[in-house]
Amino acid sequence: MGLPTTRMSLLTSVACLPKEDILAMMPPRKVVDRHVSHFFNAFDFAPDIGASGLSATESQDTLDTYRTLTIHCLVAGDYLRSGRYTIETLTLHFALDQNVNVDTHAGTWVLMGVVIRVAMRMGLHRDPAHWPTIRPLQAELRRRIWMTLYDMDFFTSTQVGLPRIIKDSQCDTQPPAHLVDGDISLEHDETPVERPLTEPSSLLYIIQRHRIITLAAEIYDATEGGPPLAATISALSTKLEETVQSIPAWLKHKPLEASIADNPVTILYRMFLDILIHKAVYLLHRRAFVKGSSGEENAKSSKACIDAALAILDHQRRMSEETQPGGLMYAIRWKVATSLNHEFLQATMMLCFALSRSDEDAEPSSTNFMPRRDDIMEALATARGLWEMNAGQSTEAQRAVKTISVVLKHGESPTTASLDDLFKQMPGVIAPSYLDPFEDMALDPSLFGAFGSMPGDLTL
Repeated sequence: MGLPTTRMSLLTSVACLPKEDILAMMPPRKVVDRHVSHFFNAFDFAPDIGASGLSATESQDTLDTYRTLTIHCLVAGDYLRSGRYTIETLTLHFALDQNVNVDTHAGTWVLMGVVIRVAMRMGLHRDPAHWPTIRPLQAELRRRIWMTLYDMDFFTSTQVGLPRIIKDSQCDTQPPAHLVDGDISLEHDETPVERPLTEPSSLLYIIQRHRIITLAAEIYDATEGGPPLAATISALSTKLEETVQSIPAWLKHKPLEASIADNPVTILYRMFLDILIHKAVYLLHRRAFVKGSSGEENAKSSKACIDAALAILDHQRRMSEETQPGGLMYAIRWKVATSLNHEFLQATMMLCFALSRSDEDAEPSSTNFMPRRDDIMEALATARGLWEMNAGQSTEAQRAVKTISVVLKHGESPTTASLDDLFKQMPGVIAPSYLDPFEDMALDPSLFGAFGSMPGDLTL
């Protein structure tokens, strides 16, 4: 039985398939069991998928079929009634929807709103401690699910430059405890003592990442409505420094040259956290950076944003190098492929914006002076080559390449032409209106795509 060729959406009216038809399209039980086992036990299951003999087109068709059948199952189960396993299925569907859609679309943010509201109807935004009848294991799973949704909401909202759906003042769910599968079961009447922060685990990484995201979300909310007060920036900057200092030693970022004996997954975790920290920095200082006015505080903010963007693009370069054959992360290259492109694209656009308004001959006191100008041009030249590798699959990557090319040309041969004249050289890529939406975290929404969710988002 075939499915419609047009892509379905959970946000539109869908006439679901009969249960019998859905079950008839399922693979044999032993195949399903094998894939479920890989999902829960194998970190790098890409080779198992590749061994199936499917072409790229066939693999994409399989993903589309799975996504469509998930929609049919959710509709058939009346997901708005919030039955058992509804939120888990919605979360998996959302993650799949993000990875199937390479470029940004507002529907992702809207879909996230649906998922969160269903979760709220189930009471996931309130800590399980309010209900003594909830068993410790169930309580921990609810906390993990809410943490996952919170993080997804943050990334989705910053990708499209729109407000977060979750309002912290309305929620009190606590982070989950650092407990691995063998530590807690349905038989436990009390939550066991959690493991120490010095004991590495994938869950502890996700918990630490969530701590940073919680602060980054606070920063995003504080700077979304307009330029924050200097006192607000100072207080949030201090909180960010304290959060970074509290990261366990095994997760603190260090140069790859000093990490050659470390587990590749641990290296990847460190890089993810460092990128997220730099994201929080430019969220905090973006208003002053865009404004570009003179003054010591604005100069500090501009430098902070440029340093953060350069650091993120350096991670992009190193990840590309280390996922090549013989690289430190070659064995887990699939994990890197689509998870961070939005952050790389954001950093690319920030540096393009900075370079486009700079003047090589400007005095340090001038608003057109750009610190680390040569570093910016070198980083953008490298990034252009990396984006070109994705241009065949992503419209946003194509636009990034065009934008970098024009901005670099402008940087090498600066003229007195206005920014409007510069942007006219990029029809269909960028426009004068590009500048204002930057203040809402999306220079041009078409340039800030959701290339996939952060790794670990589905660890429940």
